[in-house]
Amino acid sequence: MNVEEIESKFSSWEEVSTHVEELAETRQFKETKSYVLSYLDQLKQIILLCNQLDTSNVYEDCSHFDQLQYAPINVGERLEFVETRCHHRHGYIQLNEMYKEMKKKFAIAKLKAN
Repeated sequence: MNVEEIESKFSSWEEVSTHVEELAETRQFKETKSYVLSYLDQLKQIILLCNQLDTSNVYEDCSHFDQLQYAPINVGERLEFVETRCHHRHGYIQLNEMYKEMKKKFAIAKLKAN
């Protein structure tokens, strides 16, 4: 597991998430969509990296994510929800919650790896 890469992706989200929330709340749909889709891909990469899988699968169907050991609950359904509502505030909220949950899963994966 590439701990530094995963931590870098979490840091990147933490730096930009407040800005994305402001964009979503002020209904700047185009900008919100751009950020949400970009960071959704980052989240998928984090999930795959935590499960020691190849990150090239990030653009494929997300239904198999539900079987992974280190992933948020109902992750496949939630990823699909964010993809279809990427320009709305609800999409941002769901993405932010999955980042929080994944950070906890990452901590567990890191402990078990040592």
